[in-house]
Amino acid sequence: MSILVLLETELVRTSPVGATTDYVEGVRAVHAARPAPESPGDPGEVTLCGTGTGRMRRDPYRASGADAPWYPPEWSTRVCPYCDRAVRA
Repeated sequence: MSILVLLETELVRTSPVGATTDYVEGVRAVHAARPAPESPGDPGEVTLCGTGTGRMRRDPYRASGADAPWYPPEWSTRVCPYCDRAVRA
């Protein structure tokens, strides 16, 4: 199955309470989606877990082989368990 890796992002506060308010974009979850039929480089409308893809960012990661994880290893603690289960099924 061909899948695309998508990052669900969120703003994360980097400054302590009372200081200036600084935020950076962080990754909330890593999802998997099938490519859109009309545009294989773009994800379909929903991930494998059913979450809308509209606000997600595509990650260029591609598994290096059959035994490699479908997601980038640096995001292993952020993988959506529902997408992971669907990919492995």
